[in-house]
Amino acid sequence: MTPLRQKYIRDLTIRGKAENTQQVYTACVADLASYYKRSPDLLSYDQVADWLFHLRDQRKLASSSVNIAVSAARFLYRTTLGRDTAELLAKVPRLKRETKRAHAYSVEEVEAILKAARRPRDIAFLRTVYGCGLRVMEAVTLRARGGIDRARMQIRVEGKGAKERVLPMSPHLLHVLEEYWLAERKGRPGHGSPWLFLGEDQQSPICGATGRSIYYRALKKSGVRPKGGIHVLRHSFATHLIESGVELTLVQRLLGHTSLITTARYLHVTRPRLVRVCSALELIDTEALTARERA
Repeated sequence: MTPLRQKYIRDLTIRGKAENTQQVYTACVADLASYYKRSPDLLSYDQVADWLFHLRDQRKLASSSVNIAVSAARFLYRTTLGRDTAELLAKVPRLKRETKRAHAYSVEEVEAILKAARRPRDIAFLRTVYGCGLRVMEAVTLRARGGIDRARMQIRVEGKGAKERVLPMSPHLLHVLEEYWLAERKGRPGHGSPWLFLGEDQQSPICGATGRSIYYRALKKSGVRPKGGIHVLRHSFATHLIESGVELTLVQRLLGHTSLITTARYLHVTRPRLVRVCSALELIDTEALTARERA
């Protein structure tokens, strides 16, 4: 660890920055150094500004994440290096947050949406999306064979850029997937298909549009006020884990984010709970959900 990094972390600690904030700020400064392959104390404010616009325009980060990067840079130059940052802030005005804010449902709202799904496939699909924090295209392309590891309680996911990640699976989610398999797959025409969630031809995986339709049907039936498309379930997954005390770096890995700066958009969470979970489904009254399905 470089002396500058050590001093930066010490300054963050002295000023009472939360652990998640420290991790994100440090990741931002490391990203800045990596971008130029030079120590940040050797960079001009014009270079810092170019990096920030690169985050926004080239890497397409949410405005809230770019704002956090601005704050991290400002803290570095003003507090750790003792420089006047007025010129930097003039070059990089703070961005509005509303354009790409990560909206999330409450745990109770997610529970209502999940309860509203009736078909076994749809029940399993929605709980997999939320319980593992998946993008819709990650969910529709899940494989039944090679994708579900019952012994290790894991799901293998192919994410953006064909990057694979392995995610924990809660006992409740495994139970729901088994119920779906018995109801719609075992002994049926699609039994031999490698895909987990099948379309009407019982061979091909459902498409993204079908996955979104499953969500919107359940959302409408639940009576919950819409906050966006199916991606909000992924945002809710991340938000609920952070609220439960899960470290931001772990949430980053679960979401498949390459950079912690991307995950920083969830730092708006301010209601920590002293609970550790491996799946967001553990936050929900799963016994009540199961009872509703059998009614």
